[in-house]
Amino acid sequence: MGCREFLDVNKVIHTNVPGPCKFVKGVEHGAEDIAVLPSGVAILSTGRTRTGSQGNPALMTFDFSTPQEAAKLLKLTGFKGALNPHGISVYTESGQTYVYVVNHAPNTQSPPSDTIERFLLNADRQGLTWEKSFRDSEFLGLNDLVVVGKDKFYTTNSFTMQSKLLRELEMIFFMVPLQNVVYFDGKQGTVVLNGRYGSNGINVSPDKKFLYLSELTKKRISSFRIVSSLKLEPIDTKYLGSLPNSVDVDPETGDLWVGAFPSGLAGYANWLGFATKIPSQALRVGLKDGKFAGSAEIYSDDGSVLSGASVVVPYKRAILLGTTDNKLLHCQLLSFNAALKL
Repeated sequence: MGCREFLDVNKVIHTNVPGPCKFVKGVEHGAEDIAVLPSGVAILSTGRTRTGSQGNPALMTFDFSTPQEAAKLLKLTGFKGALNPHGISVYTESGQTYVYVVNHAPNTQSPPSDTIERFLLNADRQGLTWEKSFRDSEFLGLNDLVVVGKDKFYTTNSFTMQSKLLRELEMIFFMVPLQNVVYFDGKQGTVVLNGRYGSNGINVSPDKKFLYLSELTKKRISSFRIVSSLKLEPIDTKYLGSLPNSVDVDPETGDLWVGAFPSGLAGYANWLGFATKIPSQALRVGLKDGKFAGSAEIYSDDGSVLSGASVVVPYKRAILLGTTDNKLLHCQLLSFNAALKL
């Protein structure tokens, strides 16, 4: 991919909304990742502090059944460290719901030491009880994760360089395939996909037969057959023409919902601290047996309404659009694109 194609120099961003949209109250510093429970309660990873910015790190909830109400702060019990959450994934076993959170080390720490924290969601869904912290030598610059069993998960490294200088260079030369995917078996992490281009969002199919990965700097999503935990067989790739972030799987259809930056130039300028507004896009991608079908744009704007969409999650006839460090948008799904069979 050429630099001009990556930067989208002449790209025009058109407005596209699926129906009435309203900002969710109580979220002012982004909701970078979102996980939705079968009940319609969404868990939000908000306020991540990045280099040069000060957020308000927290885990929150939003209830799709009462979209007019503000997001609520989840009270953390037993957690003694500094919270700076990024990717999240939920896993239910024996009636217990566990929330796994990628937690970034403080910006002042060098080399960085990212962890994955396991919390138990309280029965009243008003709080989380911390249970365990996972560290591994392969946890280099974590972004997202998907849990496939208790304490077993795939996670993405968006950065692999450890010194501050090399990490800054890695960001500048993000089009070099240095990133990877790690499988953690509960005790040890193993790299299962290497040489990826900006490993970002990750998820699995409802039957756990296929794994999906977004590669931000290649503007593509890829699918892999899970032959075994440590063996992933490439199945398909799809070029999106936008920089894909988190990947969510529709529990009913198996379709992918992707939050994306439609402008590489705006996204890159923001990462380097030169821009505050990033165009936003939400895409829905059809799938069949691990192979990508058609795709449809569900939401788009030039960043004037919502800046830097990082995740989109569906629940019945509505979606939530989260951002890296802006706001959270709730939209009803009334458009043809939202109902289109892909």
